[in-house]
Amino acid sequence: MSASLKRKSCSAIIFVSIFFISPIKAIAAKEPIMRVLISNENKARFRADRVENIFVHGISSNHRKIKSLNLVYKNNKVKYSINNNLNEWFELPNNFHLIIRNSDKRGIWFKNRRYAGELRVLLNDKKLNIINHVKLEKYLQSVVGSEMPKEFPLSALQAQAIAARTYALKLLDKNKLFDIHSTQASQVYLGLESETVKINRAVRSTNSLALFYKNELIDAVFHSSSGGRTENSGQVWKYQLPYLKSVIDYDQNSIKYRWKNKFTSAELGKIFSDLGGVNGIQIIDKSDTGRVLKIRLHGKNGNRIISGKKLRERLQLNSTKFEVDLKFNQINLDNKLNFDNKIIDDFPPQSLPPIPVNYFLFVEGYGAGHGVGMSQWGAKSMAERGSSFRQILKHYYSGVQIKTYY
Repeated sequence: MSASLKRKSCSAIIFVSIFFISPIKAIAAKEPIMRVLISNENKARFRADRVENIFVHGISSNHRKIKSLNLVYKNNKVKYSINNNLNEWFELPNNFHLIIRNSDKRGIWFKNRRYAGELRVLLNDKKLNIINHVKLEKYLQSVVGSEMPKEFPLSALQAQAIAARTYALKLLDKNKLFDIHSTQASQVYLGLESETVKINRAVRSTNSLALFYKNELIDAVFHSSSGGRTENSGQVWKYQLPYLKSVIDYDQNSIKYRWKNKFTSAELGKIFSDLGGVNGIQIIDKSDTGRVLKIRLHGKNGNRIISGKKLRERLQLNSTKFEVDLKFNQINLDNKLNFDNKIIDDFPPQSLPPIPVNYFLFVEGYGAGHGVGMSQWGAKSMAERGSSFRQILKHYYSGVQIKTYY
């Protein structure tokens, strides 16, 4: 290249290239704005912090400086009141779009939390959608503190920041109204209350870094604890992704590494009322890592095969990595009730006697979450052993690259 620079013609070409490419890079480098759905209900209240005002666009021809705003959707109408004057209400058109912002670093109060950026309100499917428009890096300062304990080592928090950033970028502009939920349906976002100095440092020190596989953003899913080994994505969801492979986990110090639940026959009767209760359970299939894939329930009204995921939802279990047992006064009555805790062949189930009132279903399991991708407690353990955030991420996401996105 140095030889070519000696020629004026080549120099001109290089100059022109730089002139035209630079503006494109400048556009690509702009930090994205996340649209986070933080509420979807029939009423809402917003207020300023202390003596500050909030600015509301959409309730008059100009911005209005106010202390608080109440909204109610009822009888197909949206009404608002200002400054806690609940005796005077004004009606909004159904196509309204409110924008609430302020210049206070302490943010805008909504319910019992404060939010940075601006809050937008619109009516969708007969619900008030509250959507927080906030810069990505500011959003991440809350997500990292909402998803991972602030006491975790810095490199674990950095790994969480990069995984969360990648997850958010993957969803950017995929939907019309908002990009991401503020709950476990996406990743937890609790506003300004979740920020700490250490967490903010973790986000700033990894600014713009994201995870890629063959130059494409990955689905950077994560979970609390896998119970010793993470799961292949194809065992939990429809597709097996090359970077979401099962790997050994280091989560043995997790508070949910091993857990137990107990259910009475009366509780099972309510949970599985359609079956007339449960008087037998048979595990039909497990994944290679020990997670229940299919399970057969025996009830007074018949039998049913459901997924381990569905049973986890019904019983509100920490994970699908579990064993089941029926006991009475700590005496195992499996044989008496023809109860089977082992994986079985798919043969027609035999009828079982009803479970007496004083029988219990014990569930003993491992880990918390779906088990795919990065284990947060495993990341903590690796960090405590001296691993960097790059080593943590490349362990849990196979074959990925870590590089800047904007």
